[in-house]
Amino acid sequence: MPDQANILVIDDEQIMRDGCSRILSRDGWSVICAENGNQGLEEIKGHPEQMDVILLDLMMPGINGMEVLDQIRTFDPNLLVIVITGYATVESAVEAMKKGAYDFIPKPFTPDQLRIVVRRALERRTLQKETEFLRKEREKSLRDIATEKSKIKTIINCMGDGVLVCDRDSCIVLSNPAASRML
Repeated sequence: MPDQANILVIDDEQIMRDGCSRILSRDGWSVICAENGNQGLEEIKGHPEQMDVILLDLMMPGINGMEVLDQIRTFDPNLLVIVITGYATVESAVEAMKKGAYDFIPKPFTPDQLRIVVRRALERRTLQKETEFLRKEREKSLRDIATEKSKIKTIINCMGDGVLVCDRDSCIVLSNPAASRML
């Protein structure tokens, strides 16, 4: 997993993009900015697995934040989207959360508020990536065990001498054709 987190800021206001970029870059995070929904979606389409957190403005000209949020879910449903908006209402927050947003910050926000929410999202993203890594490792281990078991079974079946393997309860768990002929 890469050590540096990648954060995409999608906002039509230059001052918000610059401010978020400055604040988040100071903590060592890589920040990519997009001035509208289409440009943001292009950034995500190119490499969704490299994005860790997306800061998304709801009110933008052209494609709005809710539409962008819907499309982000088609690329990677695990991407963490933090909605930022100056038009914060309970309804818009609830709708964004229903569509899969991770969190919601009303504008204006302080640098500390932004850092806290982003840090919490990055911690969750790290846990998601670790979970996925461990799941893949478990599947790989199970495949390796099945392959090894198959190899051992083939060797035992080819042996001329009879082989019987019993468990603790004296139940036969493995035998070869030679053992069957002998019995």
